[in-house]
Amino acid sequence: MTRRVPPRPAGPRAAAPRGRDAARGPASGTAARPREPHCYLLVGEEDVRAEEALRALLDELVPVEWRALNVDVVDAAETPARDIITRCETLPFLGPRRVLIVRRAEALRAADQDALASYLEPAPPPSAAVLVAETLDRRRRLYAVIQRTGRVIPCGRLDPAALPGWIRARAQAEGKTIGPEAARRLALLVGGGLRELGLEVAKLAAYTGDRREITADDVEAIASHVAEATIFELMDAVGRRRAGWALGLLQTVLTMGEPPVRVLYMLEDHLRMLLRTAALMRRRAGRAEQRDVLGNRAWLYARYEEQVAAFDSLDPAGMLALLLETDAAIKTGVMAPRLALETLIVRLCAPGSAAADRPAAGARRGEP
Repeated sequence: MTRRVPPRPAGPRAAAPRGRDAARGPASGTAARPREPHCYLLVGEEDVRAEEALRALLDELVPVEWRALNVDVVDAAETPARDIITRCETLPFLGPRRVLIVRRAEALRAADQDALASYLEPAPPPSAAVLVAETLDRRRRLYAVIQRTGRVIPCGRLDPAALPGWIRARAQAEGKTIGPEAARRLALLVGGGLRELGLEVAKLAAYTGDRREITADDVEAIASHVAEATIFELMDAVGRRRAGWALGLLQTVLTMGEPPVRVLYMLEDHLRMLLRTAALMRRRAGRAEQRDVLGNRAWLYARYEEQVAAFDSLDPAGMLALLLETDAAIKTGVMAPRLALETLIVRLCAPGSAAADRPAAGARRGEP
């Protein structure tokens, strides 16, 4: 069922109307229906979103009963553009439509991208082409052709504000409910990676058993404290004025995929917890008051206490001013996000505190 042709096939498809004539049907003066997209680009580094978008797209394009015969998958790193074009020329078998999925499309060389763009632009091929890529150069012709004749579906990392909603939807898919506070807490502890969050929701669903609701207490008991644990260590380093160690931990958090603005929010949130703990320590507060003031983070009181002790003094006005200044620098584009965070850490670790010469709690655990 495959037709091999040199760049475009001869015959009826080669004679398809172009430009203004394409807006007319077979009879003169008859308006044709708008052409459906025939190529798609799922672009972004969040593979979970890409897989979700791909499933939704297949549901739209090919009925389940025809997919075994009419869905083809290739890897762009191993498949030259010539073979991709040949597969696009394959007609549907019995079913209404055929789909070619091209994974790792970012691996296409510039010449292959141009060849594919030249093929896709003039007229729809027999098979819809779905390209999946972590990134694709927007300056190249292929991206422009897909934008013009098809559909570009962003699959980048979710904005931090959207994470609780995604968590609630995933919990619902597991037959559970999770409240806004518990969902926010899970996002704070685990970070922004959807694959990790999905695994944590599945773990919480198993942990709660027949109980339908996942609570904040469940999250505290079970969830992996990945991002926040690293922020704890980072603040240990800041308390000891160890800029090199702190910068290394900042790199770890960013490598985990946390957006710089979210890292800044986590630092600010952590600082506020330290300030509340310092006030509780001055009052020699009991457990009940610790729970009232720290809420569902009261279980971390001993760790917060250690960090407060690691600082020679907490200067809330000065530290919060630095955080706000960094936030403004990132949002206005005055400074690149990573550079702004690195500058913030260096300024927070500036000399002048005896904490630099005194071992903090982290030192007892063998940290540098």
